[in-house]
Amino acid sequence: MNRTVERLEHFRAYIERRLDDTDFRLQEVARAFCLSDSYVRRVFRQGDESLSVFVRRRRLELAARRLRDGRWAHRTILAIALDCGFNDAAHFSRSFVRCFGMSPRAYRVHHRALGAV
Repeated sequence: MNRTVERLEHFRAYIERRLDDTDFRLQEVARAFCLSDSYVRRVFRQGDESLSVFVRRRRLELAARRLRDGRWAHRTILAIALDCGFNDAAHFSRSFVRCFGMSPRAYRVHHRALGAV
């Protein structure tokens, strides 16, 4: 495994551990590894998606899991979005629709009807 691929895996693992940290900022990846922001972004660009696209996708996937999970049914969609690092309901909703093809509310209703967890 080359060094870039190995670093990318470490960066992704670090981000995964921080996804539901509402105070997490992309610059923290560079700080955590004592590297420059531009270097971290360059490593991600050599992968299949940029740093910001990776974080947004993983946060959307986390939100989707929570919307499907009955243990999160007591939480509003906005609360789940905020818990997953989004700070704007409209941006979250637009991003969710682009990723999953339906609104967060429709997604939750659909998966509740299926009894999914």
